Amino acid sequence: MVYVCSGTDSEKLKWYEVINIAGAVLTRQELRNATYTGPWLADARRYFSKPGGAAYGLGSAYLKGSALRQDYLETTLAWISDRDGVTIEEYMSAHQEDPTVGELWRYFQSVISWVETVFPNTRPSMKGVEWGPLYDAHHMRRDLDPVALEAEVARLHKDDDVTRNAGIYAYLLTGDEKHLSIRSFTPAMREAAYERQAGICPICGNHFAIEEMEADHITPWSKGGATTPENCQMLSRECNRRKGAR
Repeated sequence: MVYVCSGTDSEKLKWYEVINIAGAVLTRQELRNATYTGPWLADARRYFSKPGGAAYGLGSAYLKGSALRQDYLETTLAWISDRDGVTIEEYMSAHQEDPTVGELWRYFQSVISWVETVFPNTRPSMKGVEWGPLYDAHHMRRDLDPVALEAEVARLHKDDDVTRNAGIYAYLLTGDEKHLSIRSFTPAMREAAYERQAGICPICGNHFAIEEMEADHITPWSKGGATTPENCQMLSRECNRRKGAR
């Protein structure tokens, strides 16, 4: 059976989504490919959609998924679309009739080359990192020392308080600890600190119920403080927010 679909690109994409409910279900990018066919997509497949192809050979250590199921193409499109402030669909539509995929391929090469330069030792934790946005924000910096960064990467991989190794790279570039998902104090640690303090917040001196307080590192993690019982204190929510803001 052959279906003939007419309409705008967005209408075609919605129609494909409706019929994509049985058999071998297509991925989101495979649906996009069915909508935005043309010379640009044909060239993009040559680079990004072949197992063992150009994108796989260059970036398989840094990208998750399957080239065959269009994950490499989708990831790179997500990066460049984010850079340009458009959706993937808008980017594909704008370039649909371009004869080659030159811009996207050069961008991909630039991102991977930068990653290899800044973080020269390849690790499993590098797979799936949002390298495109990191490249866009930091590739012009001249203060990035690969040797010093590698030493920090190795140290953080050994830190038991770091529960998300994939976030190490963004943390080293931005300084934002949220990327690391630092190990939280356990309920037992929180309760022990609360009892030790008799419910008194050491900053404001007021008494609070335990559910009104938050666990905090006495010596900040960034200054070597571990997530251990002796380094745990309970602060009122307001005091903890102010301390964090400093």
